[in-house]
Amino acid sequence: MLRLLSLAAFVTASNAQLLQVDGSGTTNPSKYFWKIMETMEARLLKDVRLTYRAVGSSTGQREFTQQTSGDFTAGLTDFAAGDIPMDPSRYSSLTTAGRSMVHVPFCLGAIGVFHSVPAGEVGDAKGLKLSPCVLAKIMKGEITTWDHQDIKAENPNLNVPAGTTIKVGHRTEGSSSTTGFTGYLNSKCPADWSLGSGSTVSWPTSSGFTPVQGSGGMASFIAGTPYAIGYLDAGHGHQQDFQEVNLKNEADTWLNSKDALMATDANGNNGVAAAGKAAAEAAPFPAATDDWSSVNLYGKAGTNTWPIVLVSYLYLHKDWSSFSTEKAAVLKAFVDFVLGSEGQGMLSDFSFVVVPAAMNTWQSVWDNTITKPTGFVPLTFESNTEKWVGQGANVVSSKRNSYSLWKLGDLESSINSMKERLDSMQTHLDGYGIVPLHGSGTTNTKNWFAKAMKLMEERARVPLFLTYRAVGSGTGQKEFVGDSNSGYKSYSHFGAGDIPMSGTHFQTMTSQTPLESMVHIPLALGAIGVFHSVPDGEIGGSLKLDACLLAKIFSGQVETWDHADIKAQNPGINVPAGSKIKVFHRRLGSSSTGGTTGYLLKKCPEHWSLGAGSSISWPAKSTFKAVEGSPGMQSALKDNQYGIGYLDAGHGHDFGLSEVALTNLAGQTRTSKESIALGGVAEAGTAAANGNVFPTDVSADWSSVNLYDMAGDSTWPIVLVSYLYVKKDQSATNPKTAAALKAFIKMVVDDTDGMAQQFGFTPPSADLKRLSNSAADAIAYPSTMQAFDVESSTNAYGGMATNVISMKRHSYDIYDSNVMRDALSKLETDYRAVKQEEPMKKYDNTLPVLCSVVALVISLLTSCMACFAFKAAKSAGAAPPALPQAESGTIIGLAAPMPKEEKKAVDLKDEEKGKVDPGSIANL
Repeated sequence: MLRLLSLAAFVTASNAQLLQVDGSGTTNPSKYFWKIMETMEARLLKDVRLTYRAVGSSTGQREFTQQTSGDFTAGLTDFAAGDIPMDPSRYSSLTTAGRSMVHVPFCLGAIGVFHSVPAGEVGDAKGLKLSPCVLAKIMKGEITTWDHQDIKAENPNLNVPAGTTIKVGHRTEGSSSTTGFTGYLNSKCPADWSLGSGSTVSWPTSSGFTPVQGSGGMASFIAGTPYAIGYLDAGHGHQQDFQEVNLKNEADTWLNSKDALMATDANGNNGVAAAGKAAAEAAPFPAATDDWSSVNLYGKAGTNTWPIVLVSYLYLHKDWSSFSTEKAAVLKAFVDFVLGSEGQGMLSDFSFVVVPAAMNTWQSVWDNTITKPTGFVPLTFESNTEKWVGQGANVVSSKRNSYSLWKLGDLESSINSMKERLDSMQTHLDGYGIVPLHGSGTTNTKNWFAKAMKLMEERARVPLFLTYRAVGSGTGQKEFVGDSNSGYKSYSHFGAGDIPMSGTHFQTMTSQTPLESMVHIPLALGAIGVFHSVPDGEIGGSLKLDACLLAKIFSGQVETWDHADIKAQNPGINVPAGSKIKVFHRRLGSSSTGGTTGYLLKKCPEHWSLGAGSSISWPAKSTFKAVEGSPGMQSALKDNQYGIGYLDAGHGHDFGLSEVALTNLAGQTRTSKESIALGGVAEAGTAAANGNVFPTDVSADWSSVNLYDMAGDSTWPIVLVSYLYVKKDQSATNPKTAAALKAFIKMVVDDTDGMAQQFGFTPPSADLKRLSNSAADAIAYPSTMQAFDVESSTNAYGGMATNVISMKRHSYDIYDSNVMRDALSKLETDYRAVKQEEPMKKYDNTLPVLCSVVALVISLLTSCMACFAFKAAKSAGAAPPALPQAESGTIIGLAAPMPKEEKKAVDLKDEEKGKVDPGSIANL
C-alpha cells in the first residue's frame, strides 16, 4: 500500500510539472511551428508540451480573442498566428472588453497559384501564364475551360483536350490565403473581379468549384484533381512539387513565386523580402498594440518582386501577468526561437522569408510592452557547450535532441539529394519541351501502334511522349467525340477503330458550334475470324459453319455442339451428347462485334434479329459470357472447352486457336488463315476501292462503309478496315503536338517499317492507299507548325536538327527483341527442315525436339537477363550475383542427372504420347 501511495504521489507530481502552451491559426507556417515546438520539447529538461492547431487565420483570431462566439472577456489560446493582421472588428471588440494585444511579425510568405494541367500539355518549359484579369475571370467562373481563347492568347503552346473544364479549388473557412489572393485580384483587376476581398468571399457554387479546408485540403485537391487550379502558400506548393502559374508583377515581369524566391536585387533581397523592404521604407509600421488591419504587401515595386506577399504575425496578449512564471518562460522562449537567428534561418526550408530588420521588433516589444508575471525568470539557450550550466532546468540546449528529429533530418537530406539529381536530369531536356500525343480506340492495333510510337520516341531527338489506350473501337469513338463534361471536345488527339465512326457519333460531332469535322484515314485491312475450342479429335476435320448457322448459335437458337444443323455441315463431328456451346462475346463496344454482327445481319437477316453494331444486347443465358478486349476472348477460348467466339484473325492465329471455316460470296469455304495466304483480305480491299464503297469526300459520314462478303474467289467474308479518326481542323492544336500527329500518321500510313504485316494486318492496296493519303492531306495544321523530317540516309548536320526523326537512332530493347525474334524464326525453320528430311516413323514423338527448342529459347532469355544483372551489379560496384544453390549444392532449376532406369521409363512413356504440331513453335 505504501508503495502504491508513493507511486500515485509521483504520478501526481509529474502531472503537476507538465507545462503546456497552446496556439492556433494560419495553416501556412504550421509545419514550421511544429518543427520548432518538437525541437524545444527535445531540448528542455522540463516536461513541456507545445501545441499548434492549424485552422486558418480567421479561426485562429476568433479562438485568441473569444472563448465563445461574441465573448471577448477571454480567449482559448495562449497565442495565435495569422498571415493577415487582426480583423478590425475583432480588434475593436477586444479593446472594448478591456484587453489588449500585440502584433509580432515573424516572416514573409508568398501566396502562389498552382495547377495540375499535365506539364506536357502546357507546352512551355517556363510554365503557364495568367494575367490578373484572366485569373479573375477564371476564379469567378466566367472562363470555364482551359482552351478558352483568353488563356490560349497568353499560352499559345497550351495543348489540352478541347473543352477541358477548369476545376477551381477555394478555401471554405476564413483564410489569410484567401485574403491575400482576393486582395491581389481586387487591386489589380477590379473591372473583372466582383467578389470583393477578405478572408472569406461568396464563391460561385457551380460544378466547377470545389470548397476545400486548410492548406492541406487545397494541396490534396490539386494533387488529386486533373486540370485543377487553386491558391496556396508557396511553401506547401513547392514541397508538393506542384506546377505553378506565372503572374505578372508591377514591373511587368512574368514569374512564379519560386523564381521570385531565387532572384536577388542589388541589396541582396529576394523577390519576397523586397516587398517587405519596400513597405518598410514607404511608411512606418503601426505600434505593436495598434490596429494593423490596413497593412498589406500586395503589388510592391521591384523587377523580381512577387505580387502577393503576406506578413505572418504572432498574436500575443499584452498582459501576461495571469500566466504562471513557467508558462510565460516557455512562451517567451518559443517566440525568442521563432524570431532568433536559428528560427529565422529555418524559414527558407519552408519557402518563407525572414522579416526585414525594420520589422523584427520582438525584443523591443518584450522589453517595453509586455506585462510579465511576478517573479518571472526567462529560459536561456545553449548553442555551444556550457559545462554544468547547460544541464540547468531553465536551459534550452541544442546539445539535446530526439531520435525522431535526427532521423527526419537524415531522411530530409536524402530526399534533397535525390531531388538535386532529378533536377540535374531535367536540365538535359532542352527548350523544345516534352511533346505529348495521346490516342485511344481499337485493341486490334495496340501492338502495332505501341511499336510505332516506341520507334518514333527512340528516333526523335526531342522528348516525345506518345501513348495509345486500347479500349475498343466503341470507347475510342466516344472519347474522340467527347461528351457533355468536355463540351463535346475530344479527350484524345486521335482515335482509332476497325469500323467507321458511327452515324450517331458523327452527327453529334458535326452538330456542335463551331462545326467539328473529321477524316477517316484507312490504315490496313484485317480479318475477323470465328474461333472455337472443340477438341481437335472430336471434329473430324475442320469445323464448317455457314452464316445462318452462326447466326443461330450467336443468338442462342442452337445451343449444343451435337445439334442436327451442325452435324449436317460437319458429319464427322463426334462430341459428347448434349455438349453445351459456350458463346463468348465482347462486353464493351468493339469493332470485332461490329464486324461479326454486321456480317450476320447482311448474310442471314431471317435468323439474326439482334441488330448490328459495336455493342448489342446479347442473350441473357448462362451459356453466354461477356469478355473484355481481345485478350479476354483469347483467354476464354484457351481456358474453356466447347467455346466459340469472334476475334481479329491476327490475335487468334498468334495464339494457335482453332478456327471455323466460313463460306464467301463465291461459295468457297476456308478459314481466314487460308484466305489470307491466298490474298483474300487484300482482294476485298481492292474490290471495295474499285466498287465505290468508300465515299469520295474524306470528311463525310462513312458509317455505312463495310467490306462484308465482297466479290472474289479467295475473298474473306468478314474484312474490317482499320482507321485513324482525326479532326480535320488542327489549327488550334499545339504546333509541336500537331507535328507529332502528322509524323505518326505518315509512319503508319506509309508503313515503311512493315509493321502492319508483322502484326497480322494486310497493307492497303495502291488504290486504297491513295484514299488514305488524300484524307491525311485534307488535315489543316497550325501555320506555325514545324513538321518533322525523316532521316533514312545519313544527313550530316541536318540529321541532328530538333525536328528530325532519324532512323539512325535506336534503342537497345528494340534491337534485342529483333535478335530474339530472328533466333526463334531460325529455330522454327531448322526444326521444319529436320521434320521433312527424317523419316516420320523415326520421329513419331516430336516432344523431345520441341523441348530442346524451348530450352534453347529459355537459355537465350536467361543469358540476356544474366547480362543485364551483371551489368547492373558492375555499375553499382557490387559483385555479380551468385546463382542460387540447392541444399545438395546443385544449381536451382537444373535437374540432377536422371538414373538410367528412370530415363528408360520416361522415354517409353514419351513414345506413347501424341505428336506435337510443329506450327505451335511460332506461339512460344
